[in-house]
Amino acid sequence: MAYRFLSWLSLKKRPSAAKGAPKKDWHEHHIVTLKSHEKFRTKEEGIPLFGKRAAWVHLYPKNEKDLVHLLKRYDIHPLTVEDIFNLSNRIKREKFPHYTYFCFRGVHLTGGYISTKDFNFILTKNTIITVSEGVRNTIDALLADKKLCQELLKKGPEFILHKILDVETDHTLHIVRDIDVAFERNEDLLLTFSAKLDIATVFELKSSLALTKKLILAHKDIFDEIHLYDMKDFSEASEAFYRDVRDHALKIIDIIDGISQAITSAVEAYNTISTKRTNDIIRILTIMTAIMLPLTLITGYFGMNFKHLPMTEDYYGYLKTIVGMGGLAVLMVLFFMKKKWL
Repeated sequence: MAYRFLSWLSLKKRPSAAKGAPKKDWHEHHIVTLKSHEKFRTKEEGIPLFGKRAAWVHLYPKNEKDLVHLLKRYDIHPLTVEDIFNLSNRIKREKFPHYTYFCFRGVHLTGGYISTKDFNFILTKNTIITVSEGVRNTIDALLADKKLCQELLKKGPEFILHKILDVETDHTLHIVRDIDVAFERNEDLLLTFSAKLDIATVFELKSSLALTKKLILAHKDIFDEIHLYDMKDFSEASEAFYRDVRDHALKIIDIIDGISQAITSAVEAYNTISTKRTNDIIRILTIMTAIMLPLTLITGYFGMNFKHLPMTEDYYGYLKTIVGMGGLAVLMVLFFMKKKWL
């Protein structure tokens, strides 16, 4: 399989969708409770309050107005709605009087392109609300497993949050390992100075690792905040699960640091080899120039347009000159070898 990772600055240069291709409508909302799984596209009265009943609400709103209408009973702060639709929103946890807002960012590899997608969570006492502007395979796969959804809800809404974060973290780990495999294929080319190597690929891999590490470090900070501030509102059983996700995040960071160090060492070796090859070439060219210089001087001397020149009437003059020039070249080569310049 061919790997091609784009650097962070090039992520927006994705291949455009084919003209005439049907645009899929993702605006189908879900409400999952312990007894039912409701799918709908519109709800005039908005999403109901579930009280003490555990529930998961997943929304694909068309715009901010649509989201405000759906959640009008939940008194969601306007800044939370703004953050959900903000493409440059940072990874964060925000505490409000009656809910906590989380923004996580998943890393995805599609056709060789590294991309990121936001995951927005609104967590109330017994309800978790997930909001996304487009398809999220992790969430869709979980919604498709009705039995698993209800098993998680029985434990508490925080287990829905954990499940999504766990899957996304493991998915990021697989991507990092794919990057490691891609680097290993280029490492031999790098160290052997192969003409097949595209050095830009190595730097793109390193850039992708830097992006991934930045996101995972931000996630780790959120996991720390959850451990400090939110565990009192979660069930005791959930603490070990969130700690496990945090450990996976730390493992990803360790792997990224190892790969980054290997890339740095390989690039340094490549630069050293490149410098040595350049110096060897310059040295050989310099020696060739030094050898040719006295020979050029001799031929230039005999090329002067004077009527009376030494050896011009000598029958063996040309042969003597050629032999002398050859002997001089040999002496210079022996001198360079003695000085260990060759």
